[in-house]
Amino acid sequence: MENLQRVNLLLEKRQRQALERLARQRNRSVSDLVREYITAGLREDNSQQRERMLALENARALKVRVMKRRKKKPVVNTIKVVEQMREERVNELLGRRR
Repeated sequence: MENLQRVNLLLEKRQRQALERLARQRNRSVSDLVREYITAGLREDNSQQRERMLALENARALKVRVMKRRKKKPVVNTIKVVEQMREERVNELLGRRR
């Protein structure tokens, strides 16, 4: 076994029992199973991180394409536009004019 280091780990009773049962079924040690699950979990976390980074890169690339198509004119702040439309509609319903 390569450079293993001791770690104390607290588990719930049912977790420990499940690991021991699985280790017996697979003819392996609990430590071996835990190392395998940790490796799989870390791999999954890295995969999710890569997916998030790829989504961010795609969003940035989309922004560049949109800005190029708009000839560098900024995109309108839709939140402000919607708020302005709401305010105008409320004033219209209440019979107020600007």
